[in-house]
Amino acid sequence: MTAQNGQSWTGIKGQFDVVIVPIIRVLPSRKVFMKDQSNTPVPGYEDNQDREDVLFESERYEKHKRTIAVLMGRYMLRYHLLLYEKFEGDLITPIILGEIAHHSISKFYHLEGGCLKLRGDAPAAAERLKHQEATNAYSISESTGIPRETVRRKIDKMVEKGWLEKGSKGEITITALVRDHFSDDFNKKLLTELLTTSTCITDLLYAD
Repeated sequence: MTAQNGQSWTGIKGQFDVVIVPIIRVLPSRKVFMKDQSNTPVPGYEDNQDREDVLFESERYEKHKRTIAVLMGRYMLRYHLLLYEKFEGDLITPIILGEIAHHSISKFYHLEGGCLKLRGDAPAAAERLKHQEATNAYSISESTGIPRETVRRKIDKMVEKGWLEKGSKGEITITALVRDHFSDDFNKKLLTELLTTSTCITDLLYAD
């Protein structure tokens, strides 16, 4: 993901079944660029503010905003606690890993209506690792704001774990072990939390 900043997504299936891919979308990205259908770089999620009035009525939001804030806060707290547990108290590593993973797979997707869609010419899931786009510690530091030395140190630890591969020129790519480490159970747990919270908020914003 040098991705270009946090959805929380629950993971990309296939060769990129990584739950940390999501953490980066939780944080405001400094450099968030994906591509639209014309292959033109466009801001990743920075245009969401322009869609507020389309997604929900301001009047209903104002009526329920305190409850919505509690629901969102509860989900975010639970989300970070799960990551804290999974990464043994280290919340910097999932940010870096998430950014690397997003960068690696971003070329296989395009933005359409604010959502990511798999490109028609994307290779099969089993082949995507072979075609991923490499990144480096400098790019990860620039996109996340995390000091370069910290990024390098965390990357080296993930290389030791077998989650990342590091080339002779410092280029970084993810491995299949990342998918194996973040099992379906963990992804499903996060997805359940996300959809439950989304349903509660949707009921407040759209219920008759």
